[in-house]
Amino acid sequence: MIRIRKFGIFILFLIFASCQNRTENLSVKQNSEYKIYKTLSELNNADVKIGVQTGTTFDEMSQKFFPNAQTQYFNSNTDMANLILHGMLDALIADEPVARALCENINGIDYLHEYLEPADFAGAFPKTAKGEKLRDEMNVFIDKAKKSGELEELQNIWFGSDESKKTIDISSLEAKNGTLKLATNAEYAPFEYIKDNKIVGYDIACVLAFCKEYGYALEVTDEHFDAIIPSVVSGAFDFAFSALSVTEERAESVYFSTPNYDGGSVAIVRKDAPIENAQNQQKIGFFEGLATSFEKTFFRASRWKLVAHGVGTTILISIFSAILGTILGFGICMLRLTKNRICDFFAIVYIRVLQGTPTVVLLMILFYIVFAKTGLNSLWVAIIGFALNFAAYVSEMMRTGIESVDKGQTEAALALGYSKTRSFFKIVFPQAARHFLPVYQGEFISLVKMTSVVGYIAIQDLTKAGDIIRSRTYEAFFPLITTAILYFIIAWVLSRVLSLLQNKLDPKKRRSVRK
Repeated sequence: MIRIRKFGIFILFLIFASCQNRTENLSVKQNSEYKIYKTLSELNNADVKIGVQTGTTFDEMSQKFFPNAQTQYFNSNTDMANLILHGMLDALIADEPVARALCENINGIDYLHEYLEPADFAGAFPKTAKGEKLRDEMNVFIDKAKKSGELEELQNIWFGSDESKKTIDISSLEAKNGTLKLATNAEYAPFEYIKDNKIVGYDIACVLAFCKEYGYALEVTDEHFDAIIPSVVSGAFDFAFSALSVTEERAESVYFSTPNYDGGSVAIVRKDAPIENAQNQQKIGFFEGLATSFEKTFFRASRWKLVAHGVGTTILISIFSAILGTILGFGICMLRLTKNRICDFFAIVYIRVLQGTPTVVLLMILFYIVFAKTGLNSLWVAIIGFALNFAAYVSEMMRTGIESVDKGQTEAALALGYSKTRSFFKIVFPQAARHFLPVYQGEFISLVKMTSVVGYIAIQDLTKAGDIIRSRTYEAFFPLITTAILYFIIAWVLSRVLSLLQNKLDPKKRRSVRK
């Protein structure tokens, strides 16, 4: 209870400090010495830090146009925009429609109205017979939509300000010719983003119209941007649309459709004179600003549902991975305890390889290579990946615990007429469990926290839900703090369950309870 109270006090302090900073930072920005950039040439300086989204072509663009500047990599445009406000970045590179949407929603930034490079955005298809056929169908559709004005109409809707027209209804599609799996990155408004807990945007609307015309149903999956092309190449998805720029290097790996949008890339910098906006925001009171931020994070567009779904996914992956990993770990432990050198060698190799492989790399190998063409749900891929990793550690815990039990216990059990199997499970293993369960509990909590990387294989867990909310609210505090609190609660509850189990297996604690 004392630990929980301290944690609660710490969270309240963070809330107060953050909200206090929100009002104080406005005046700080007004009196700061931040340099304002008005031309692209000014960004080509050794002191300039330019942010690019991982997996995009903007890193090459940054090195081409700003060779003297420092290029830094991030996963979210929203995060980079906020870093520009706080002086930790000088600029970021984004496509012009994306830049426009960011600048409209985040006070204090603007983009230089000069293209770095023109860009053609298109769909990506695997270099297979099916991918080529689908690409050709998409080309026919896009050419027809351009001539009929349908594409221009969609651009007016999704790049416009009338939110009532921005709706997507994938459920209305009929699977006359099968179901297509689409990979996208839902943090790239107005091309693709989350609205009312659904992935929407200009690209999604184009694909929806295509599927209606050709009789396909559609499954849309939110991926990290840097994983989109590899997932299409591996066959995990049928195609991808995510404001993908057509490049020669990418064309070596995938087929590109006819572009569905012609645009260009721009640099986002601090706004020249954000004084008026700052003064208007200063009028908002402390508690009013706190309430508005809370409402925007959780209740606007029912975003709490994203968090609830993420919590359920995190718990599901954690529990199933622990169960499967424990069973597998016990099997590996038994191999190590045998006197067979081949079994022992196999077990040692398994343990060393799994312990030496980063979990996120293991998940990506399983998802993009091992199970890519099997159609196995990414949730089960995550459970298998974490179970394999967990088993490597559990097996060594169990082995150490079993070896710590005096051999005389087994000999006494055999003398009483017990079989080797019965003496192991009735006498040895319960005693060993008392030794390894405390370590097992700590490793299980680590497993719960490690599940935060499953977003790399297109799973919307608790961490991914927070990322989605941040990309739409353009605020970091409540999504991040809520994620931290919920992970703490999940880990605490599950650790208490393991503590109760540990007490059940400890004879001394059982006797103290009876007294």
